[in-house]
Amino acid sequence: MNIHTNAIPGQWYRDRQSGDIFQVVSVDDGDRSIDIQYADGSVEENSLDEWVTLELDDCEQPEDWVGPFDDLESDDVGIPESTAEAHSSELPMERALLEIEERRAPDVNDVEE
Repeated sequence: MNIHTNAIPGQWYRDRQSGDIFQVVSVDDGDRSIDIQYADGSVEENSLDEWVTLELDDCEQPEDWVGPFDDLESDDVGIPESTAEAHSSELPMERALLEIEERRAPDVNDVEE
């Protein structure tokens, strides 16, 4: 039996039987469900009836947990994949930075001694 009668959103748990580690994402009292997200990023919905049958321990968030961002590629978040692409003025951020550099006063390192 689960000693945790209340699922706490944001709390991490370890299932003693399976060894799975998950976080409670939300609790919906209206439809009596609990949404959980496993350390590998997968999401599942459990009923409150299922919840009380689980044998759980509180635990800390896994150090390597990336959740929903686990399967993102670098270009999904705007990070260039190559050095040449990183210095391309075609990227909006790079273009803006180049414009700022051009307007800026000479850098201390640019001054001849």
